Amino acid sequence: MVSLLSSLNMTANTLSVNEKAISVVSHNVANMNTEGYHKQRVNLQTRNIAGAIGNNVNNQIKANGGVKIANVIRYNDEYLNNYYRTQLSEQSKLGQQLDGLGDLASILNDLEGTGIDGALSDFYEALNNLNEYPASSTARINFIETAKTLTSTMNSKYQQLQENTTKALGDGVSQESLENSKIYVQYRELNNKLEELASVNKALITTQTGTLEANNLLDKRDLILNEIAEFTDIKVVEKHNGAVNLYIGDTAVVKCAEVTGKLEIQTAKSYCDSQNPPIAYPDDWDGENAVISIVNPETGEVINKNANADITSGALGGLLHFATDNGDGENGINAGTVMKGLDKLAQSIADIFNDLNTRNGAYCINPDDTTKLQATTADNLIFVGADGTGQGITAGNIQINSDLLTDDGCWKIACAYFGDPATNFDENAIGNAQNVVDMLGTRTQKIADLDGMSLEDFYTGLVGKVASAGSNIQSLYDTQSEVINSIESKIKDATGVDLNEELVDLVKYQTAYSAAAQVFNTCNSCLDVLMSLGG
Repeated sequence: MVSLLSSLNMTANTLSVNEKAISVVSHNVANMNTEGYHKQRVNLQTRNIAGAIGNNVNNQIKANGGVKIANVIRYNDEYLNNYYRTQLSEQSKLGQQLDGLGDLASILNDLEGTGIDGALSDFYEALNNLNEYPASSTARINFIETAKTLTSTMNSKYQQLQENTTKALGDGVSQESLENSKIYVQYRELNNKLEELASVNKALITTQTGTLEANNLLDKRDLILNEIAEFTDIKVVEKHNGAVNLYIGDTAVVKCAEVTGKLEIQTAKSYCDSQNPPIAYPDDWDGENAVISIVNPETGEVINKNANADITSGALGGLLHFATDNGDGENGINAGTVMKGLDKLAQSIADIFNDLNTRNGAYCINPDDTTKLQATTADNLIFVGADGTGQGITAGNIQINSDLLTDDGCWKIACAYFGDPATNFDENAIGNAQNVVDMLGTRTQKIADLDGMSLEDFYTGLVGKVASAGSNIQSLYDTQSEVINSIESKIKDATGVDLNEELVDLVKYQTAYSAAAQVFNTCNSCLDVLMSLGG
């Protein structure tokens, strides 16, 4: 009778174990379309209910307790997961760069001749007209107007590029502009994700491994890690209980249940002012408009003063390193290099035409007597910068010399040129247009400061670089998407739910459950008979 009771207990336990195993199969099927879910399997083990039993067969039989669930294993491939996060981070960076290049292309787009290219073309056409009519006030005013259009177009494009940079990183000075930037939103979301990861780590530490609860937490942990990887490149070190330590560069930002490194962000000027000794901003600063640091959230101690160099990938990396001109980077061009290129173009335009208009031998028409010529002076600049001189000119500050915009300013454009005015100057030669001819010659002039290209060719090349970089990034992004899709497919094959496998397991556990039920019924019937016989 004792053996029958033992058998009843064993089969009852068997029924319970197989019921739970069927429940795990049901859990798998229910979550087959759940993002980040990893299939789970029941790991069965022999159950013993006694200690040392020696070689006594009866004791061995009594010691057998049937079956138990040792644990619930979760299918996982840590190598694929880490590789996936690396590629995900790279794709996120490329996505930010692709958006940025799209903005640059839109800004530089010269639709219907409204951009710099069209303004340069109109400028030279006005010069050609001035060459034909050097003494015409109309031709002169038209030339000045086209020059004014050229400078205002360059100013506008430069301002749009600055606004594009400000949209990404702030203006480098104003806290308000930083808080309204893309990177500010990204950094706050990343900090939130670090808190979420620490919370899941804490739950994993207090949860028994090899259980459904622990496995579900591991799924949640991996989803959070994937989301963090979209912000920046990370390193993950997993502990035996499933909790992880997370690093940005060599700085630990999460250690198990604790956030050990919180990200902070400040304007470039604020960062420069805080250095010892302070850095002169912007003169001695060649970094990004925003600086990310990592601090201890408990003590406020700065762990990494400038973490920008450690953030090379992800959305943060794509934003940080797209708007700076301190190197072309792997893709050859960004907002900073475009602005730098436009600055070179603006300074070259000013240098060339200012030199021609003020050189020795250049003569303009005397505004007091428009039938006579007079020598130009050093003040007869065509283009000036913010300080009214021909130095320190950028695409953002280039403008027409205000002297040319006065009532008689148009006469200060030098048309005539005498190579040796001491011997062949003729003050009555107001039809002499040699200086304008030389100005027209700059249209094909190869300029050393513009990499040996003409003004128009340099700008066309700059626009072409943006288009080429955009095409290159698009190709890289598409390739990266294919890589990620391939990795996702491999992860799904290794960890995803396969209905055929679940059906096999379901039949296996159902069969075991039915067999145990029959044994239970048989033992129960035998007990009934024994009880009816009085024991």
